Amino acid sequence: MAHPNAELAERAWLAVAEADIETLETLWRPDIVWHVTADNPWSGDHVGRDAVLDYLAAVGEAGESYEAHIEDILASDDRVLIVSRVIARRGDRSVDTRQGLLAHIEDGRFSEVWTMPLDPLAFARFWQASDERRAG
Repeated sequence: MAHPNAELAERAWLAVAEADIETLETLWRPDIVWHVTADNPWSGDHVGRDAVLDYLAAVGEAGESYEAHIEDILASDDRVLIVSRVIARRGDRSVDTRQGLLAHIEDGRFSEVWTMPLDPLAFARFWQASDERRAG
């Protein structure tokens, strides 16, 4: 039997994939904070459900394709760690890497999330501006 927070993480993952805002409203606290730790156009903190939804939509729309598939979920009573494989294409660039998503759970809802690419350099190169890429 899976830990309840692992099941919660799977439900949230599916809701994001399906843009199921109603479900996310039940799974995310209204004041959720999403920390983007990688070097990309959205680095920093996104505070509140609307800001997090805007961030996730922007990432999805920024490239030709962006897929993230769960590889593993580790759960405790107040945390969840999702290891996912990210495969994305953007113009002449692509990335195939893994990412960790660490979430804090309060009263059965996501309160805080940190995203951490396991190959930060590959992720940064994928998202950097075209003119910066030519200079490097």
